Amino acid sequence: MLAEHRASHGDYCPGWGVPAHASQDLTVDHVVPLAAGGTHDRANLRVLCRGCNARKRDRQ
Repeated sequence: MLAEHRASHGDYCPGWGVPAHASQDLTVDHVVPLAAGGTHDRANLRVLCRGCNARKRDRQ
């Protein structure tokens, strides 16, 4: 998923609680957190930078 994101969007985070921005530290985030019943299904995954992923924590 990260490789596909980078191939089409480069090192770009769509942002979570902040505007979209460049970032080389991208991670895969669960839209619905696993703790809230989310799955590893591709439809429940998106790319965020590590900072946005940490800011989001277990929220949707």
